[in-house]
Amino acid sequence: MLRIALMVLLPILTPTILYFLWFSHARRKAIAAGTPEAAPALGDAPWIYLAAFGVGFMVLVLGASALFFQDSGHPGDVYTPPKLIDGQVAPGHNDPAPPSR
Repeated sequence: MLRIALMVLLPILTPTILYFLWFSHARRKAIAAGTPEAAPALGDAPWIYLAAFGVGFMVLVLGASALFFQDSGHPGDVYTPPKLIDGQVAPGHNDPAPPSR
């Protein structure tokens, strides 16, 4: 679940979170300057751009994780699933492919 949050949800939501941080800062700044009519309105948010940047960032993160964090074996390798040995969980691993005849 944490992996899904870090690789999918966080990249999608990051542009929107940054926009809301800028929005609150700009609004407070305009009100403090005495010009509340110049404060940005929430309805003026560029939702299409925020969504496009979020999806693009998510694709970038997923692509980078596929390239740099690839821990899988090679084609033909045999996967040994995790198992319980003496009360300890032995992690799953890939064994080299048996030699072909």
